[in-house]
Amino acid sequence: MALSRPVCFAAHVAASAQFVEESGWLRPAQYRTVEEEVGAARRGALVYDLVGHGVFSLVGPDARRFCNGMFTQNVRDMAVGATARSALTDEKGKMLGLVQVARTGEESILVVLDGISAEAFAGRYGKFIVLDDVEMEDLSAARVVLHVGGRSASAVAETMGLPAVATGQCAVVGEVTVLSRERGAGMGIDLVVPAEAAIATWEAARAAGGMPVGLDAMEWLRVSAGLARWPVDMGERALVHEMRLVESCCSFEKGCYVGQEVINRIDVMGQVNKKLFGLTMRENAIPPLEAEVRLGGEAVGVARSGARCGGRARILALLRKAAWAPGTEVEVVADGRTVAAVVSDLPFS
Repeated sequence: MALSRPVCFAAHVAASAQFVEESGWLRPAQYRTVEEEVGAARRGALVYDLVGHGVFSLVGPDARRFCNGMFTQNVRDMAVGATARSALTDEKGKMLGLVQVARTGEESILVVLDGISAEAFAGRYGKFIVLDDVEMEDLSAARVVLHVGGRSASAVAETMGLPAVATGQCAVVGEVTVLSRERGAGMGIDLVVPAEAAIATWEAARAAGGMPVGLDAMEWLRVSAGLARWPVDMGERALVHEMRLVESCCSFEKGCYVGQEVINRIDVMGQVNKKLFGLTMRENAIPPLEAEVRLGGEAVGVARSGARCGGRARILALLRKAAWAPGTEVEVVADGRTVAAVVSDLPFS
């Protein structure tokens, strides 16, 4: 199967990007070393191409009500100019994906997909629009999503002539939508831009001080911040409580929505048997997805995503209660090898 190239492919090549194959796309993996790119986020600003992130608009008098009944976030009470992360769940409360929801107008909602494909999103939610006065449009082919993050993200945005929106806020400037978004380098912004303006916007962010970073550096920042990514950290049966997404993605004051009964019951009971934790590997190696984590010879979890930087390897793992105490020594077993690791709470210190 042929791999899809990002709209900004030529700009990435000109910036000396090395590419990696993931989910049917060619994604920039590195432009410089991971250490240099992570350092840019710590000291200044980064610009990152969110290759393949779908975008949908929902417009109409019932747009908020419809989203409120489908997503875990309280979209009903969202003011114009507000944005929030939300989980997508089925009737049993199992996760189907993540999205960023923004109320861009009185009757308009913009949804940026985070891991779930445009086809899967349209296939699931399009069928629920029956009597609702709302039109759902797939803008994925016409929009590109770029991220500006790091300590100087606000300064980069202002230099570009865009608002440095506060946490939980969004703004529409011409054909560009600016959304506040945390992706591991502190609060930054996502820029949803027309595809024909993507390269110019990318170059403008670079000229304003944003260093291009690739997937490898962004994964280190994300993993270190303890931010779960769909679908690599979640599998097919994950719950929002297990992924530590309740505070950022869920509302318990909004009324009924798909999966609410299960999510509310877990929240009231106040416990899950598995939860996402960090593991610092004793070797600079990332185990494969679903590698077994053992404590005292007994299986206590599975390794999920991981990243390397500065001679260290960190991974996110779904662990059972027996291994939740930070500092617990465990073993990660994969491909006939056993590597020692130490449990860390999230985010990593």
